[in-house]
Amino acid sequence: MELLVLVKAVPGLDELRFDAARGLVDRTATPLYLNPFDQRALRVALDLRRPGEKVTVVSMGPPAAADLLRDTVAAGADRAILVTDPHLAGSDTLATARVLAAVARPLAPTLVLAGAWTTDSETGQVGPEVAELLGLPAALGARSVERDPDGLGVAVTADHRDGWIRFRVPSPALIAVGEKIAKPIKVDDDARARVPPDRVERRDLSAIGLSPVLVGLRGSPTVVRWVREDRPARTPTILREGGPAARVAGALAALAPLLAKAVPAPAPTSPEGPPEDSPWRELLVLVTDALGALDPHAEALLTEPRRALPGFPVTAVWIGPRPGAAETARLGHLQVGTGFALEAPSPLDPRVAAEAFGRVLDRRVWAAAGMFLADEFGREVAARVAAARSLGLTGDAIDVGLENGSIVWTKPSFGGRSIAGIASRTPPSLATIRPGAWAAEAPHGLHEDLHWESLPSAGSAATRALEASGVEVGPRTPPLESHDVLVVVGMGVGGPDRLPPIREAAARWNAGLGATRRVVDAGWVPRQQQVGLTGQHLAPRLAVLLGVSGSANHLVGLRRARTLLAVNRDPDAPVFRDVDVGIVGTIDEVLPSLVDGLAGVLDRAP
Repeated sequence: MELLVLVKAVPGLDELRFDAARGLVDRTATPLYLNPFDQRALRVALDLRRPGEKVTVVSMGPPAAADLLRDTVAAGADRAILVTDPHLAGSDTLATARVLAAVARPLAPTLVLAGAWTTDSETGQVGPEVAELLGLPAALGARSVERDPDGLGVAVTADHRDGWIRFRVPSPALIAVGEKIAKPIKVDDDARARVPPDRVERRDLSAIGLSPVLVGLRGSPTVVRWVREDRPARTPTILREGGPAARVAGALAALAPLLAKAVPAPAPTSPEGPPEDSPWRELLVLVTDALGALDPHAEALLTEPRRALPGFPVTAVWIGPRPGAAETARLGHLQVGTGFALEAPSPLDPRVAAEAFGRVLDRRVWAAAGMFLADEFGREVAARVAAARSLGLTGDAIDVGLENGSIVWTKPSFGGRSIAGIASRTPPSLATIRPGAWAAEAPHGLHEDLHWESLPSAGSAATRALEASGVEVGPRTPPLESHDVLVVVGMGVGGPDRLPPIREAAARWNAGLGATRRVVDAGWVPRQQQVGLTGQHLAPRLAVLLGVSGSANHLVGLRRARTLLAVNRDPDAPVFRDVDVGIVGTIDEVLPSLVDGLAGVLDRAP
C-alpha cells in the first residue's frame, strides 16, 4: 500500500488578514503552521504503513511552507513534495484540488489521507473534490481507520450528524480524518534541523503539467466579494454583587424586557428580486439524507430562500427510494410545487447521489443555485458535483442574498471572527448550508400540489459498504432548531456527572441541550448537539450558556440568537463580552434559583 497525505500550511487565525484590494487572504506576512487536522492524517498514515511501504506528503503553498514540510519528514514520511508557484495565489478549493490531484495521479497511491478541515477556511471541500477528480471513493470525518487483512481495502468509522457510521471502503480511496482519530503529530526543533532542506521537493505548475488558467484567481470559480467583522451589537449587563438569589433576580429583571420585545419580521435580503433579463432563477435543493429519506434539516433550505431570494422558485431534488404520500404532502406544505425524483438504493453512496444530482443539472441548465446540507453526506455530494462540473462551491453558508445581480453566500471566516461574502463565476452557484442556520417556515394555510418529475436512476454502482451505525450517547433527541430556548454547556460545568440537574433545568424550560466542541469531543453529549463553527448555527429566542468560556469558534453558532444569558464563575471570562446578561457564579449556586425564576419569565407552566 502506497500512502499519500495531503497537508496545508495555514496561518495563525490571530494574524490572518484579508487583502480587500486583491480580494484574497494575505498569507505572506503571517507565521505558518501545519494544519492540525493534516497532522492527524500524517500520524494515521505512519501508523498504517507496513515494512516496504512509503508515505508521501504533498502540499500546495508559498515557499515558506517548505520548512514545515521538513517536519513531516522528521516525523517519518519518506517523501515530501511542495507545489509552489506565483500563479497559485488566490486559489479556491477547486483550484487547490486540481493541483493536488495533478500531483497525486502519477503517484497512483493506494490510500490518500487528508484532514477533514483546515483551520483557515473550515470548508471540508478539498478532500472530496480531490477524490472526485481522481475517481476515488471517500469517507469523511474518520475517527478510526483499519486495514483489511488482505490489504484490499479499509474499514472506516466516521463521524455522522447523529453519531457514528462504519464503512468498508475498497482501495484506492481517500479518507479525511477528524479530530477524534489521533493527536496532532509534533516535531521538535532538533528533529527538524536534522532534515536537509533539499529533502522537500519543490515543483511549479509546469512540472505537474497544469495550466495557469486552471488555478489562482483566474481558475477559481468562486470569488470573495467581501469580508467583515461579525460581532452582534449587544450591551452586556453583568451581575456580580450580592448573594446568588440576588444576582439571579437582577438577571431575570434584565432579561424580561429583552424577551418581551416583538421580533421584527425579517425583510427580504434582496427585495428587488432577480434581474429581469436573467434566465438563471431556479434553486435546486437536495432534500434527502444518506439513507435516501426526507431530511428534516433540509426543509429550511426550501423555505428560507423565499425571504432571502424572492422571485427564485425552489425545486426539491429527491434521491433515494421513491417518495411516499407523506413526504410529498410534507413538501407541498412547505410550498414546493416541483420536484425531481431519482431512484437509488439506500444507503446512498455519495458518488451515486452526485451523479444523480448532475442529471438534474443537465435537465435544468438555467438553474441559479444548488443547495445541500453541510453534513458529511451533503458536503461530499456537493464537492463531487462541483469538481465534476467545474462549479463554484461555498461551504457552510449561513445566509444568502442577491448583490448586483449575483447570488452571494455568507459564511463564517477566520475562525468565526468575521463573515465573508462568496459568489460564484459559474452558474449554478453551489453551497452547503449549516444545519440549524435557517428555520423551516411555511406560510400558514397554504399548500402546493407537488408534482414529481422522474429521471433515470444513477448508473454508478456503490463503492462503499455500510457495516454499522449508531448514536454516541443516549437516545436520539429532537433537532436543536425545533426549540426556541437552548441550554448550552461548556467544560466549565465540571464533568458529565454534573449534567443531570442541567438536563432537568432544560426540561423545565422546554429547552434543547447543546454543547461546545470540547464537551462533545469529551463524549459528554452526542455530536448532533454541538453548537459552533464546526457544529450547528442556531437562532433561538434565548440561549443559556452554562460554563461556556466564550470562544469565537463557539459563539459564531449563536450569532443570530435573540438573547444570550451566561453563567460563569470567572468574572473575566470572555463570554461576558458577547452576551446580553451575565451572572458571575458557579452552576451549583446559581441554577437552583434560576430554574423556576426563568421558567416564569418564559411563561413555562409548572
